[in-house]
Amino acid sequence: MSEREPTTALVERLREAYGDGLRAVATYDREGYTVHYRDAAVTAAYDDPDLDAIYEDVVLGDVNRGFEETLFDDLGDVEGKLRLFADGTVAHFWPRSDDAGVLVAFDGSVDVAVRTLHGIVGEHYG
Repeated sequence: MSEREPTTALVERLREAYGDGLRAVATYDREGYTVHYRDAAVTAAYDDPDLDAIYEDVVLGDVNRGFEETLFDDLGDVEGKLRLFADGTVAHFWPRSDDAGVLVAFDGSVDVAVRTLHGIVGEHYG
């Protein structure tokens, strides 16, 4: 990996892999979030209060998911979650710890290979 900021390299790698189907890339920790990339559709559809709500509900809700790990304990720790919508996919990974992670959104044209995407995120945040 180059000496570039990990998020810059991650956005470049995701754009290379998924092209115009990439909608947004954000990182977060318990203190807040940073949007590193968003396309015109995301910019038009989501204002700051919407992004705050996504962080508070989706991201923090996923992190507080210990019960799922007990249900599927033979599979190991939960490292992410994928949400499939009619017109898009949202992937959320926390490869370093429960306190920080990456949220990646795609439009419906992208066939997200989950393990491949997890590997790309892990290259930069693993």
